[in-house]
Amino acid sequence: MKITTYISPLLEQNMYIVGEDRHCIVIDPYYDENVAVLLENKIVDLILLTHEHYDHISGVNKFKEMYGCKLLANSKCNYNLQRPTKNFSKYFEAYYEFQSDLKKPDFDFDNKYSCSADEIFEESITFKWQNNTVFIKVVPGHSAGGNFIFFDENTLFSGDILLDESVPAAKFPGGNQKAFIDVALPYINTLPPDIVVYPGHGDSFSLQEYYGYIE
Repeated sequence: MKITTYISPLLEQNMYIVGEDRHCIVIDPYYDENVAVLLENKIVDLILLTHEHYDHISGVNKFKEMYGCKLLANSKCNYNLQRPTKNFSKYFEAYYEFQSDLKKPDFDFDNKYSCSADEIFEESITFKWQNNTVFIKVVPGHSAGGNFIFFDENTLFSGDILLDESVPAAKFPGGNQKAFIDVALPYINTLPPDIVVYPGHGDSFSLQEYYGYIE
């Protein structure tokens, strides 16, 4: 299994391409001509999302159009995907205006962006893909529709629930720091310390490294 990280210009968000031979699953899609080159001669089997915020979903519709792939998402995420006020596309440009340290991309945002899942699950789902076991579990903290995506129990795509810091970005509507502390953190502490975490922003790290922040 090969993991390719593509850093999008939307808040330097990480899109991941998980590949086996010519097949791949795309996590948190962004699409431009550089991504098209990365996916040349590839078969996109599925789109997965760590959560519903615009910087993590902006490529969903384009991927569906270009590759004929489906989106699998939990029901809370799917509800928010379809509403620009919930997926934050409506406010994305304004967010840049208030963050002086952020470089705004040189293209227009779609402030009415929406998309929807083709397949929906509730609290968790497990399935096989190219001899890998994929397990997805809803985990609160950063957003109402956030989840962890595991591949073979040793690789975790955490979105913005786990970044390389102690507290997730729970300040946005839908975020809940109490839920992170009371629900997510106890679950995180049951996971193997050597699991590799691929976050929504920034570099990958082991869960053991993260423990140093939360102890």
